[in-house]
Amino acid sequence: MQNATSSRELRILTFNLRTGTCERGTPDAWRERRDDCIALMAAGGYDFIGAQEVQWRPEEPDCDQAGDLARGLAPAYGMLGRSREAKPDVGEGAPVLFRRDRWEPDPDAQGTLWLSETPDVPDSRSWDSQCTRAMTWARFHELAGGARTGRTVLFANTHFDHIFEHTMLLQAAVADRLLAERARPGEPVFLTGDFNAYERSWPILHLVGEPVPYLAALPAAPLPLRDAWREVHPGERDARTYHAWEGWTNDNRIDYILYAGGGVRPVASEIDRTLRPNGRFPSDHYPVSATFELS
Repeated sequence: MQNATSSRELRILTFNLRTGTCERGTPDAWRERRDDCIALMAAGGYDFIGAQEVQWRPEEPDCDQAGDLARGLAPAYGMLGRSREAKPDVGEGAPVLFRRDRWEPDPDAQGTLWLSETPDVPDSRSWDSQCTRAMTWARFHELAGGARTGRTVLFANTHFDHIFEHTMLLQAAVADRLLAERARPGEPVFLTGDFNAYERSWPILHLVGEPVPYLAALPAAPLPLRDAWREVHPGERDARTYHAWEGWTNDNRIDYILYAGGGVRPVASEIDRTLRPNGRFPSDHYPVSATFELS
């Protein structure tokens, strides 16, 4: 694993891995691409990785993505998160991976919250959501030489529903509110995820603090976020991140690294379209990375 080049640099990856139970018996089965996905995640020297469509399936070793990530990225990375469903160790979720040598999760400020009218209720859903949707979050303390430096960041990872735009909008509103309630004044905040929403869609407009032509009574986002990739590439249109294993390119981006807070700015952001050694893609989404400078 590469180390971050300086204490002022912070690197983030968001990566929808495609569920392990899909494509079984094909070259895109999880067991066939597992090692390549783990190698990609380990090679970038990322401080934080937000992964989506990760399955906890200990009874099916060929599909147990959570177990594979925890084992394959250890000891360099720790992992936080649970299934979004009723049983914490069975189902799908959006875990957060973090560099153990640089970041320590706060035991009193971490957990899973559901993007519903009852965020503290496991497996809850609202607003016509087709699936249960949740957000993994934690406050991390920066380490140097094994001791805390005093710097903290709030990091969260999620996966919005995929059918109705009003559902995604209301899930975005819940996610933003929950982060705003937990963020300290001026603290850097990062939200990664597959939002299943294009850049000018209602949920993204809400998250970045722009007016939404729907639900006029919906309050403005209490924590307006900024889009790292768009900040680095203000005029770029070749931004697609979901490609259905086909390598499509156009401007339909649905995977994001968003941020807020003081003393942080993106200096690089990339959509990784690298193929595996066998010529296949590691997932049906492209991984997206961002490098931030911290003051």
